[in-house]
Amino acid sequence: MMKKLSLKKFITELSSRLEKLPYDELRAIILHHAETLSPVEREPFLDIFKGSERRREQKPVRTEADYLLKEIDVFGKWVENYEYTDGWGWDHELRDERAWGDENWVYEVDGLFEEIDKLYEAGDYSLARKAYEQLLGVYHGAVEDGQLAGYEHDEMLRSDLEEISLKYLRCIYLTEKSASRPKALFGAISSTYYNISLTLEGIINVSLEDLPDLDRFGRDWTAYLQKRKGDALATRLLKEAIGLFQGIEGLEALAREHGREYPGAFVEWLDALKEKRLYEDMVRAAELGLETLPDSFAIRARIADYLYSAARELKQEDLVKFALKEALYSAPSLARILNLLDSAESQEQRTTLIDEALSRFGEIQGRKGRSRTTAWTIGRSPDLDENYVPENLEMYCHLLRGDYSKVFSLIGKSKPLGWSHGESPNFLAVPFFLFAGWNKDQPLTPNMADLWNQATLVHTMIHDDWEFDDYHEELESRDLGSRFRTYLENVLTDQTIAEKDLKRYFHSAEKAARKRVDAIVSNKFRTSYWKAAQLILAIAETYWSNGKLVEGQKLIDHFRGKYNRHSAFKSELKGMAAKSRLFSVR
Repeated sequence: MMKKLSLKKFITELSSRLEKLPYDELRAIILHHAETLSPVEREPFLDIFKGSERRREQKPVRTEADYLLKEIDVFGKWVENYEYTDGWGWDHELRDERAWGDENWVYEVDGLFEEIDKLYEAGDYSLARKAYEQLLGVYHGAVEDGQLAGYEHDEMLRSDLEEISLKYLRCIYLTEKSASRPKALFGAISSTYYNISLTLEGIINVSLEDLPDLDRFGRDWTAYLQKRKGDALATRLLKEAIGLFQGIEGLEALAREHGREYPGAFVEWLDALKEKRLYEDMVRAAELGLETLPDSFAIRARIADYLYSAARELKQEDLVKFALKEALYSAPSLARILNLLDSAESQEQRTTLIDEALSRFGEIQGRKGRSRTTAWTIGRSPDLDENYVPENLEMYCHLLRGDYSKVFSLIGKSKPLGWSHGESPNFLAVPFFLFAGWNKDQPLTPNMADLWNQATLVHTMIHDDWEFDDYHEELESRDLGSRFRTYLENVLTDQTIAEKDLKRYFHSAEKAARKRVDAIVSNKFRTSYWKAAQLILAIAETYWSNGKLVEGQKLIDHFRGKYNRHSAFKSELKGMAAKSRLFSVR
């Protein structure tokens, strides 16, 4: 996903680049861009160069405010009456349920936002505030209640809802008195749908004009937020405010003086130091953070990530290994296990690291078993979250260690549903033992390859550090699923499974797979029919790899006959068989 630039940053950067370009080079760039335009884009592009005449024509014209508010109200009533949807139904292309009906609401919403933008650009912030608030409320309520036809509604709009929300917040800032500004702004951000991505910096930069009285607001804003201790939104905005108005010194002071209350201050401080490449200072700040915060705080992992980055720059290998281990122990995840294993120089070292990790996981689980508090609380700052061991992480460790029997023992105990969400060990255990039973003299066929790839990718989206968006760059760029697959495939090569055990493991995996197929199809979980079909074909293909084509076809025929009246399932089965090019569905 491309990074979005605020208007102020975009114009500032564009102006800077234009000033550095000679006339001939700028002319060549414009002409080259013009050559790439489609025929319908050429006339509007030429209109850009009308100069002062165009600027006079484009001056914002104030929209009739009362009429606009009535238009929004009318649109809201149409939405309430379900005029834009005929109900929910299955979409074969999306393989999901969605609202069907009249999608012209998109033009209505975009058109209304354009009219409100005219009020905003004309400086009528009071009326723009009312209109933005009213339309945003109607739209988000309609999406939540299924009153608008479509799927991924935000993507259907031409309007950028995040930028619109920032304009709305800027209107609040500009229409409130100084004394009431912090409370009003915080209240609006709290109730805004996109509050996780809304920042004061965004409010400042959504326009080219400076916000009035910003220094005073900075002091009032910081003081207001400090009173809301432990609140997730207030904590995030406080760290941003101190960084904006007080810089590195302010972040350092917050970390040193109130680090236990605001653990994230260490992260913000470290991030500011990293931006300035002050690596020795980063080491000292990270070590202070790790000394200050309890072992149970998951945010220690983020601090350890910064320590890792600084240690790499300073070429302090012992500190690098310490940081990797501390990151794993503070916030266990598969990504951090692989990062630590990458630092090992032998299989013996990797086995020792895995054993130590399993011991640490046991300590965390023991603590949580005795604790009456949960690892997280709704509304509380995630900076205060306690660490925990993600479900099935210990199973990954056993596989990486080659403890196949321990993973095998989990198969029969697991439920046939919930694989896609990582709730069952079988989402990886079954594909693993199918892959283990594959004849390696044969290349993987399409369905088995897809199943194996998906099994090693799903967990990376469920259990790993999606919230740690500053995860060190050296490791972030490497595909986690691919790394995990490589590790597992190497383990199977280095620690082969005895033929007798392999047959037992494969039979258990096939039995679990059959139960899953029955659970999906008999309960008519249409969104998962393709998963059931893929699983059947993957097993059949594994039989084929071992010279048992007839066995594979019998398996397919069994389920085709058993669910002969389930046309949607048979369609998926036919599609998977066609992709395989080895089997047929009659």
